[in-house]
Amino acid sequence: MKIRTVIYGVVFSIASYASAAALALSIGAYAISSFTDPIVTLTIPLILLSIGLQAMNEKFSVLLLTLINAVLYAATGLLFMVPTLVIAGVIDEIITWFVGFRSFKAVMINTTVVGTLVGILSVIFGIMMVGLIGSIPFKDLALAYLIFTIIYLVESAIMGLISYKLGSYLLKSGIIKG
Repeated sequence: MKIRTVIYGVVFSIASYASAAALALSIGAYAISSFTDPIVTLTIPLILLSIGLQAMNEKFSVLLLTLINAVLYAATGLLFMVPTLVIAGVIDEIITWFVGFRSFKAVMINTTVVGTLVGILSVIFGIMMVGLIGSIPFKDLALAYLIFTIIYLVESAIMGLISYKLGSYLLKSGIIKG
C-alpha cells in the first residue's frame, strides 16, 4: 500500500470521525431515538469517507479505513460501532474488488452499502449493548428497523451522489492527488 494511501486513510478517517462526533453532540439526535442518530451521522462523515476512498483508489483501502475508524470508536468507548464498522467494511472491501472505487456506479454502490449497513447495524448493536432487546415488542422493533433501513438506504444513495460529484471535482481539479 502506498504511503499516500495510508495518509489519506488517516486524514479522511479522523475527519469523518470528528464530524460525526460534532454532529452527534450538537444535534443530539441520539436523545430522540437510537434510530435518528444515524440519520444525522450518515451525512458529512459518510461523504468524507467516500471521497477518501475515491482518493485512495487501491485494494484494501476500505479495510484500512475500517481499521482506523474502529480504533477511533473503540478508543472513545463507542464499542457498539466496532462490529458495525468491521462488518460493513469487510462487505464493502469485497464489493470494491468487483465495482472499483471511482466510477459513478462504484461510488454509488460503495456509499449506499456502507451507509445502510452502518445505519442499521449501529442501531442493532446499540440496542443489544444497552440491553433493550426483549423489552420492546418484536413487531414494533421489526417495523422500525424496516422503515429506518429504507431511510438509511435513500439517504446513503443521496450521499453517494454528492460524494461522487465532490470526489470527481477534487480529483480532476488536482486538489486531491489520485
